[in-house]
Amino acid sequence: MVERRQRRKPLVLASTQALLDSLPGDRPPPPPQEPVRLRAGVLRFPSGGGGAEFGELASFVALPAPALRRLAVVTGTPVLVKNADNNVGRIVKALLFDHPSLDESGTEQTDHVACASPHGHAGHAMGILPCRSFPATGFASVNEDAAYVSPLLAFNLGLHISCLNLLIQRGGEPFKFCSQVEEPHAASSARSDISLLLDLLPCPQVPKYALHVRVSVVRIPECGVLASLNINSSVGGSDYQDMVDQALNEYFKFDRFLARGDVFCIQNNWNCGASSCLACNKQVDNLHPHNVIYFKVTSMEPSDEPILRVNCNQTALVLGGAASAAIPPYSFFSASGDSVPLHGEIVEHFASIIAPALCPSDILPKIKFSTFIYGPSGCGKRTVVRHVANHLGLHVVECSCHDLMTSSESGAPVALATAFKEARKYSPCIILLRHFDAIGNSSSNEGPQSEQSGIASNIESVIKQYTGQCWVAKDSMPGRYVNGSSLSFLQYLVEPECVSSLQIILVATADSSEGMQQSIRRCFRHEIDMKTMNEEHRNKLISETLQGIATVGDESIDDKFVKDLAAQTSGFMPRDILALIADAGVSFAHKIAAEKDSKEFSNHEDILPESSSATQNEEKHFCKEHIMSSLERAKKRNRAALGTPKVPNVKWEDVGGLEEVKKVILDTIQLPLMYKHLFSSKLRKRSGVLLYGPPGTGKTLLAKAVATECSLNFISVKGPELINMYVGESEKNVRDIFEKARSARPCVIFFDELDSLAPARGSSADSGGVMDRVVSQLLVEIDGLSDNSQDLFIIGATNRPDLLDSALLRPGRFDKLLYVGVNTDASYRERILKAQTRKYKLHKNVSLLSVAQRCPPNFTGADIYALCADAWFHAAKRSVKTFETDTSRSNDASAEEVIVEIDDFMTVLGDISPSLSLEELQNYELLRQKIEGPSR
Repeated sequence: MVERRQRRKPLVLASTQALLDSLPGDRPPPPPQEPVRLRAGVLRFPSGGGGAEFGELASFVALPAPALRRLAVVTGTPVLVKNADNNVGRIVKALLFDHPSLDESGTEQTDHVACASPHGHAGHAMGILPCRSFPATGFASVNEDAAYVSPLLAFNLGLHISCLNLLIQRGGEPFKFCSQVEEPHAASSARSDISLLLDLLPCPQVPKYALHVRVSVVRIPECGVLASLNINSSVGGSDYQDMVDQALNEYFKFDRFLARGDVFCIQNNWNCGASSCLACNKQVDNLHPHNVIYFKVTSMEPSDEPILRVNCNQTALVLGGAASAAIPPYSFFSASGDSVPLHGEIVEHFASIIAPALCPSDILPKIKFSTFIYGPSGCGKRTVVRHVANHLGLHVVECSCHDLMTSSESGAPVALATAFKEARKYSPCIILLRHFDAIGNSSSNEGPQSEQSGIASNIESVIKQYTGQCWVAKDSMPGRYVNGSSLSFLQYLVEPECVSSLQIILVATADSSEGMQQSIRRCFRHEIDMKTMNEEHRNKLISETLQGIATVGDESIDDKFVKDLAAQTSGFMPRDILALIADAGVSFAHKIAAEKDSKEFSNHEDILPESSSATQNEEKHFCKEHIMSSLERAKKRNRAALGTPKVPNVKWEDVGGLEEVKKVILDTIQLPLMYKHLFSSKLRKRSGVLLYGPPGTGKTLLAKAVATECSLNFISVKGPELINMYVGESEKNVRDIFEKARSARPCVIFFDELDSLAPARGSSADSGGVMDRVVSQLLVEIDGLSDNSQDLFIIGATNRPDLLDSALLRPGRFDKLLYVGVNTDASYRERILKAQTRKYKLHKNVSLLSVAQRCPPNFTGADIYALCADAWFHAAKRSVKTFETDTSRSNDASAEEVIVEIDDFMTVLGDISPSLSLEELQNYELLRQKIEGPSR
């Protein structure tokens, strides 16, 4: 007996059920349908998609097949989508998110079908929302319970604000997504345990057509600079208007569901053709869809309907005026790629400061969002601000404070208020006040103290007036009824319960925080100190920059070369490294062009030999020699900018004797530079060396040789040059020296005549205690060196170590005291003579040992230098007499023809007396025994 299977209950579409319910007759009311709750995700469009019905600029939701069956709808049917976090909902069309369908011929039919990425998730937008590519080649089945919405729908639903709320509540390191390169094919995320939910219900009744819709262009500061916005505030011409009208007509050929306050956009391929137009000539921006204009819906008719259907054939569309509105974060449209600033920690910290300003809260109206960022010029302050603003969907309006300074200082507050009013047109936005020290520093303002205090008070009041938050509570709209069935249980709302009318977030930047008036500085709730790039950052930036020219480079540009180049570019800013690679590329291009011109010239005369072809092919490769020559030019420019003089080419061969001192200095300075991995412990660094001894023994020469041999920048400081007559300026000069050295790392600071800069405290005769404060500031700065990496060293030189403050000589400061004295041994003086006469042409009869034996035992290195110089000058005068007798050779004379003989040394030796007496040398030896002990 065959058992009959029970027939499956047929699936009735929601639209069919609504039609049956509308027929006359008594039937029980259908039970309220429970919403389908799915995890929220975002669809991305790697290939664009434009204004098609289901393109990048449309609003729709892609659902897996099980979700469509639960909703009892088919693809292309309108559904209700609500953000479960803030109760904001919209009506959009649903698409099947699965395999593409095939027609009868076997051709893929992808209309109304969203296709999954072959490698799973295409990253996570804002660190929470899973992303998929639409469409993609090679499809995988989607069985997850997730609803993927288009970027504009995600923005209008407020998913970005919900993400920020979740991240802030979660704590830890919530804004890692801002500082890391998004991995497109990562199967999981650190924040995969956090999710946002969407509620979905079928919408059997399609919204009415709108009779009248008024939209306004969203103001976007294209170039971002306030001065340019004032000049180019109007977008010109009837041609441009015709283009916008045509694009809107194309966009609304399909039915679009819109609500009041929605933001949508169209493609804009307009180019005015003017070479001075920044908006039309800017580079391609990867952070937003290319060439788009954003619009905001300001009013709709009939006004009693929260959502209406708009079509160009049924609706009168009016474009009027401009409106201020936020725009979608760029992570909704595409992955971050490699466009991530190097200062990851600063990016995360700044994002954590700005994000709460976008999230509604009861306590936020009392908070003023203002941040002061300071750091060396070119370290990336503006890049960090723009990167975070793009992640959060904020506009950025730049303003240089130099432009706010009028002929009178009292006009600065008025100009600042005008800048805030202009920036408010683009709210919500970040107003970026660059070079804020121009109006915030007390030293930049001239006039009596009372007038400066009044100006500072006015600036403070302007900042407080325009940086306050205002929050507006809006009444919830009542539940809607569809075919008599109340959906109030869903609490379907089209407006959030509390919306932020955020106007302006203030961010000010400056090169330094010193000198900022305290009343103005108190206006900023947060301060961020940005440092220069470390070696890891430079290595990463150089590698990324050289990737574009890897195809023309030779094998010598490898990871080891990049690592060495990063070590040699210490103190370089990002723009310096980019300029370095660009300069090398320009030099290479000029070389190729010159070779091409010479080849064309030679072709007119004769054909090049075949043997030269291989050589020419080798020369056409971009090699490391081009980069190294460009590096030397960049170092010269940086020395001029930092005020670090060029170090003379002093080698160890130029320093005679002093072998023990050389060894100690190399152990202190060169070893930590060569073996950084061995000296990377957190022990206190010992990087201070004090050279003391009689004058003329080679202390300054040693410091120069150290800087040259170890490839270090060299800052020479004479003690008295830091002393200033004004109160506090001497201490400021000390701080500036160390700040300059930190910017030029690896660097050696050489303090010559240290006893005049740091005498023992309490013994100075000045009534103001200036020297005591200078010594205290110097001690503080030296102690700060231990917190840095091992590429900043200090060397001091003095003739009177007994006059120094004793605190300077403790371990951790100038803890290595090296005596540089006079050696009475003749072989020691011979080594000094060899170093001094290394570049001389000596006669065969010259015995440097015999000359050293004839020198007095108290001859210093400076005395021997004078002896050699005078001997060469004596030989040069003899050569001049020879040329006077033989006029035919006078034109060919050169320094190489000067031959120094033994008689020249003996003649000069009798005229030179030692600069130090034997009694003075004995006093220095007693001083040495007192400091180092008799055993030395």
